[in-house]
Amino acid sequence: MDKLKIAIALIGEDGTSNDPIRQVCDDPAMLELCSPAFFNEEAAYRELDEENADALVLYASNEPAKRPAQSVEIIVTEKANLMPLSKEPTAEDIIKFRDILERDFDQQLPRIAIVQETAMQNPDLASQVTTEQGINTYGPYTSEQILSENNACHFDGIIIPEGSTLPTSLSGNALARFFAGMETVITASYNTTQKEETEEGVADVSALTKPIYTAIDIVRNRAFYDEARQNPLPKLFRDKREDRKKDDAPQAINNDNTEKAS
Repeated sequence: MDKLKIAIALIGEDGTSNDPIRQVCDDPAMLELCSPAFFNEEAAYRELDEENADALVLYASNEPAKRPAQSVEIIVTEKANLMPLSKEPTAEDIIKFRDILERDFDQQLPRIAIVQETAMQNPDLASQVTTEQGINTYGPYTSEQILSENNACHFDGIIIPEGSTLPTSLSGNALARFFAGMETVITASYNTTQKEETEEGVADVSALTKPIYTAIDIVRNRAFYDEARQNPLPKLFRDKREDRKKDDAPQAINNDNTEKAS
């Protein structure tokens, strides 16, 4: 795959993100993978819509970037990918999460955990989805159970309540947001650059590099996933039952020939 072009939208720019921008532009490893281009938010979306960019990164200074309509937010950590929900999860949510993990993160047959701090209306949801949908689903757990003994590493995806502190507990500042369920790839910094400043008052460069690397990985994973399914291999054996069905099928009657014969 050719070097990707990543459009980076600077949202609420107030100068705090200048240092991470300089570091990204001067990083040889980053420049080998992509060509980052910086825009205001409107211009960056236009680049994406006109297919002049392979992905969009939203880098916010003062307030978190808004989630695009109809998208599903995924929080990317070093240990697992998290899907925050404002309600108790359903089987449809788990199926959607499974599809995202497989196509966007190249995690085939993912293991999914459910985190709920209060009793669920359907405590058997995980076992039902495992049995009926064939998706490896576990829980419900509390955040404390996930954090104890590094249990997060046993799962590819974790469904969490919206507003949970689990993301930062798992990965500190090395976080990114991904807006799944869209044709285009859009990621964002997890916190604003003001919140990500180090003790020296310099914005943490990972607030920018993490969503960039996440976008690169997802573009490549999608391309590989889709290409592998464009031309499926033909069957390696012939099912003789299909031939028997054809032989046993009633033959059509030609009324014209029957009348002539009579």
